[in-house]
Order: sequence, then structure tokens, then C-alpha cells
Amino acid sequence: MSPPRLAVEEVSLAFSGLLALDEVCFTVEPGTVHAVIGPNGAGKSSLLNTLCGIYPVTGGRILLDEHEVTRLRTDRIAALGVGRTFQNIVVSPQESVLDNLMVGRHRLTSAGLVATALWLGRREQRRHEERVREIAHFVGLSARLDSTAGLLAYGDLKRLEFARALCLEPRLLILDEPVAGLNAAESWELGQLVLTARKALDLTVVFVEHDMGVVMSIADRITVLDFGRVVAEGLPAEVRRDPIVVSAYLGAPDRPEATPQAERTPQ
Repeated sequence: MSPPRLAVEEVSLAFSGLLALDEVCFTVEPGTVHAVIGPNGAGKSSLLNTLCGIYPVTGGRILLDEHEVTRLRTDRIAALGVGRTFQNIVVSPQESVLDNLMVGRHRLTSAGLVATALWLGRREQRRHEERVREIAHFVGLSARLDSTAGLLAYGDLKRLEFARALCLEPRLLILDEPVAGLNAAESWELGQLVLTARKALDLTVVFVEHDMGVVMSIADRITVLDFGRVVAEGLPAEVRRDPIVVSAYLGAPDRPEATPQAERTPQ
């Protein structure tokens, strides 16, 4: 299947009267990588949670191609091909890397998660395990499949989280701070892996990230949020020059190489 187009149309989200998102609008074209940036409390993770159905929106609508997914349950949205990673790595620490990745196949198993866990439907089990091994090789975890997940180095844990989202066979991949906590070399490698996955697996990608080096190097377009509203949007070069973004997030105009560590750090 071809990668989907995502349209966010005037989406608002409120918690007990507090407005987290205020008529947010942007479009992600099929097969592109779209970054969402902004300072702490800007509404970035809240936005991702509305895309997955975790938070029901207060107003507006979300379209995945011709399907309106605004108020669908999370499982229904996942069934349309939406995969997601989280800021906090979700892992079963006592289980193997292989078992953690197999959890990502549950939506695709006819026998269901419980039956799969009990090793029912062995032919289907083998088929899914073969696919998991292919994905593990793709992300560089082949040698760790039998390792206990909780004993992995942090960089491998981030790859495990990424791989588990790929195991869902998504068309739209949503990444919440995929390189957070990684060193510069690891961040660059995972950023390049996102680009490789986008091309090899025919994905549309939406991601939140605070590492501006990664954002500027892999995003086709960028949306900037502040206090729940879109304050800038465009190509990376355009966003980099935007006065609001420059002053608030990227440092002084005469220091374009500066990392966003000044008054308000994007998260």
C-alpha cells in the first residue's frame, strides 16, 4: 500500500478547561518526513496522542487519506496502519528482544496476542518471527535477539522501540523524540535509519524531536508549536530563518550552529 496523506484540520484539545492545542492545522504529504518542534509545554506530545486516538480532540478533525480518524479508538487507528513510539521506552525487561518485537505483531496475527504467546498457530508464528528477524536486521539488532531486553544499552533500547513500531507494518510512523538521550553519533545513525525506513518501507513519518541537528537533516517540512498554536511552518531552511524560531529555539541569528539550549529547550 502507498504511504498516506495526513491532514490535521483545526484540531483543539482541552483538559479541564486548559487549552493544550488551539486550532492546529498542518498537512503531511505522502512519503514525507514531517517534524513538529517547540518548547516544553507547547503541545507536541499531546498532538501525537490525538493522532493515535489516545486523547479525544475537543474540536477539529484528523484525516488519514480519505478516512476521518478523529474519534476512532486506538486499535482502529492502528488497524489503518499507524505505528507509534513513545518518549519513555516501553519494554518488557525480563523478556528477550525477540519476544518484545513479537508483541509488535499482535495486530497482524489471526490467532490473537494470547494465542501467539501460547505458541498456537505455529505456521503463523514462524511467519511472523521471520518478519521480526528481518526488521531486527534492518535496525541492527540481529545479534541481540536472544538478549534480555532490560540488559540492553540505551542506544539499543531506542532501536528496539523503533523496531517494534516497524513490526506493526505501519503506513504512518509517529515517533516521539526518537533520538532523545543519544550521543551525537547515535543520533545521526538513528536519524539516517528513519530516512532509510521511510524509503525502503514506503512510509509517511511524523516526529517530535528536540535535537535540531537531526530535525534539520531529515525533515522535509517542520511545524513549530508554542502554547498549543502553530507559530511557524515550512521547509527546514525557511523555519531556520524565521525570526520567532531563531529567537526562541535556535539561538541568535549570528550563531546558526547553536544548539537550542537557551531560554526554553524544545522537548
